Parts: sequence; structure tokens; C-alpha cells
Amino acid sequence: MSQPSAALRLVPSPTLDALPPPPAGRTGWPWTEQSQRLPEAAPDGRPWPRLSIVTPSYNQAGFLEATIRSVLLQGYPALEYVIVDGASTDESRSIIERYAGWLSYWVSEPDRGQSHAINKGLARCGGEVFNWLNSDDQLMPGALAEVATLRVATQAAMLVGRGVIVDAQSGRIRHDWAGRPPRHPLDFTRSNRVVVAQPSAFLDARLVRQVGGLREDLQCVLDWELYLRLTVLLRERLTTATTPALLSYALYHPHSKTSSHQADFQSEGLRVLRALGPQLPALERLRLAAYVRGVVTQRMVADVWTANHRWQYLGSLLVQRPDALWSRPYWGALRRLLVRAAQ
Repeated sequence: MSQPSAALRLVPSPTLDALPPPPAGRTGWPWTEQSQRLPEAAPDGRPWPRLSIVTPSYNQAGFLEATIRSVLLQGYPALEYVIVDGASTDESRSIIERYAGWLSYWVSEPDRGQSHAINKGLARCGGEVFNWLNSDDQLMPGALAEVATLRVATQAAMLVGRGVIVDAQSGRIRHDWAGRPPRHPLDFTRSNRVVVAQPSAFLDARLVRQVGGLREDLQCVLDWELYLRLTVLLRERLTTATTPALLSYALYHPHSKTSSHQADFQSEGLRVLRALGPQLPALERLRLAAYVRGVVTQRMVADVWTANHRWQYLGSLLVQRPDALWSRPYWGALRRLLVRAAQ
């Protein structure tokens, strides 16, 4: 991925009074509250690092305005903010137009999906630190100040903070993730070894371009695959730093991918891991293959509860995958079937 031909203009750090008024009844962040504006230079007198945020957008008018305001009201003096809309057919374009005067760049035209939109935005950006913020997610007050301070202090290539997923209807927190970035490719195969909330994970833009940006053939695990690819290709050069600060929250709603495409996440993840094998040393390749076999077996065991003849299904599974006999999910399913048969 090539460098941008020219740097975009910086967001002018608007105040609440300068932005369009919030919709009736909307209060709190980011409607009637704003972050404290940072001084023009960092405490050591150097300029703040230029941060680039891209929002891919498609038919999310119900959430988009809050996303935009959560970025513009950061009070950060060295921010590029780009919105790439995929020719939405709802009110998204009119919302973007209302805020166009405070954006570094925006476009509304057909694209090939979320990853393509993010890559289009990244190609326009000239910041040293990059992230994307989906059109149903929000940054928390002071998030960019926290990211910039961490970057100045550590110069790390991956900056990760806390992130939460909130149920859009109930307001209940479904997940609360403290940042735990990867250190080794096989960390991605170990439970809870890698904990990264994508809106709270900021990356060195040069390295993202170096590895080719996001894969445009992926729809669900595009962020996870990018972190994995960076870890595989860079190894110890992927320096990381974390902050306990809450940087973002993502919304869980009926149309979000996390609620409507759960099976696709695992299928894509397995496809990514299978393709990864040839890039790893022999021992790591063997460990990865064993992990993938275990995941596939677990999925096949889970299908027993949708089978018409469950006992026959478990028996045929052993013929197809004898290694299932040594898996905990297989024995768990067998135990549950025995309990049901005894009742």
C-alpha cells in the first residue's frame, strides 16, 4: 500500500456550540458534553502525533451522528478524520454533509465492503497512528489524548486500551475488555491470551501500509486477521503498549455483525488460520494444526444437537475424526445424551 500523495487538513477541533445542535432529547456524551481541548504541543514542547481515524459507513444513520461527534469533540489538535460511505440509501449522506466542514475528507460512493472502505480511507491519510471507528461505535471522552500520550511515552507500534460492548436497547455492558495485545502468533490460539477491542486499538500507520492494509476478502475477522498478520510478519518489531483507560464502546444491536454473523466469524477465522501454516516454523505449524483440528472437532460435536439421530451422529463422528475421542466436547456431549436417556 502506497503512501498518501498529500497530507489531509487537520480537524479544527470544534466546540459544542460550533457543531449542529443534537437531536431533541439527546444529552450527555457526545451530545451535550465535550472533551477538554489539548494544548497545541505536547508537554515536552514537541507537536502531538498526527492521528488518523477512518469511519466506514453504510446505512447506519441511526448511529452515525453519535460516532462522528465522538471523534470531532475529542479536542485533539492533530487529527485527520475521514468518512468513507458506501453510497448509503438511508439518511447517512445528509448526516455526513451536516458535519462536512469539520472533516478532513469524505466520500459517498459504492465500494466493495467494509475492508475496502477502510483501505480507501487509509490511502488518503497521512497520520503516524491509525485506527478505524465503525459507524455504530464511539470514542470515549479524552480517548485520543490518552492514545497520543501513550504514543509519545512509548513510541509503540500498537497502542491498546480498554473497550466495552454495550447492548443498544438495554444499555447493559455485554463485554468489558482490558487490552492484552499479542506477543506471538500462537497467542491467537490460546484462550484470553489476546484481548483487543478493535475501536480501542491504534496502530502505526506505516506498518499497516507495509503489510498491505486490511484483507478485502474478509467480512468479519478483518481486524483480528490484521493483528495476526502484523504479529507474524513483524514478530519482536511489533512493539505494544497498553492503558487501563476506557477508550471506546461498541454497540450490540440486531444488525451488528457480532449479533447477526456469529457463525461467519468462526468460519473466517479457521480459513485464516489454515492459510497461516506455511508462514510459520515447523514446530509452530504443528501446534497450529493441532489447534485447528480441535476447533473443527468442537464445531462438529456441537452439531449433534441439531442432528435427527444424535447417537448415530456421535458414532459417525468417531469414524470421520477418531481424534474426537480425546476431546472434552465429545465426552461432554456423550454425557449429556446419557443423562437425557436416563431421565
